[in-house]
Amino acid sequence: MIDKKTNKIENDMYEKESLLLDKITRESSDENITKENLRLALSFLIKSYGKLLKLVRKITRVGDANQRKLVLAYDEIDEQKKELDSAYEKLDKLARKDPLTGLSNRRDFLEMVSSEKIRFERDKKEFAIVLSDIDNFKSFNDTYGHDCGDFVLKQVAEVFSNTIRKQDTVGRWGGEEFILLLPVSLSDGAVKIAEKIRKAIFEQIYVFGELKLNISMTFGVSIYDGTKDVDKCIKLADEALYKGKQKGKNCVVYEPR
Repeated sequence: MIDKKTNKIENDMYEKESLLLDKITRESSDENITKENLRLALSFLIKSYGKLLKLVRKITRVGDANQRKLVLAYDEIDEQKKELDSAYEKLDKLARKDPLTGLSNRRDFLEMVSSEKIRFERDKKEFAIVLSDIDNFKSFNDTYGHDCGDFVLKQVAEVFSNTIRKQDTVGRWGGEEFILLLPVSLSDGAVKIAEKIRKAIFEQIYVFGELKLNISMTFGVSIYDGTKDVDKCIKLADEALYKGKQKGKNCVVYEPR
């Protein structure tokens, strides 16, 4: 930014330039001026204009220097803005992820469901909610410690991530519960996907230290078709999950109501 001193120099230059131009006009229009007086007047004008040119150069140098400072300042501000945007993006991602499994947390999952509900209102394409729970999870913590329990949760999360479709979303609902959003899915398709995940989890051997663990999960499926709200849909999936536990666990149950 040009300072007050530079502004004064610039204003003085323009004022002197205006006076010189007036003087040139008067001298050139005076019919009685002698050759010697004209020579002296021109010599004075040339010297005065030379001083003005020096002022112009000074103003230009100061202006260029300040312009460079401005450019550097803008670049620094832009860089800081990028860093802030990046930090905000990282914080936003952290706020949406479960810290243990890296899956979507409840907040992020519900936002995904809200978006899918808006898409349903436009396209009328049903989607599925699948709630699942690790069978006998408490025994892992009680028998082998909470480190083992955390290991089980992370292993299950990995199987989910590797088994679901690209368009699906899996989240940790809380504790040992996981939840799935399956876009554009009818009951038969949703049950097949849940069964595929159930089978993948059950058939895998999990090695924790010297232990070989077997893990199974029970799944409850419900379909959002616009006749009930999302909360009701999740509640129906939870009821189907409970029925699966009563049936003996390690199964998939669809709740059509």
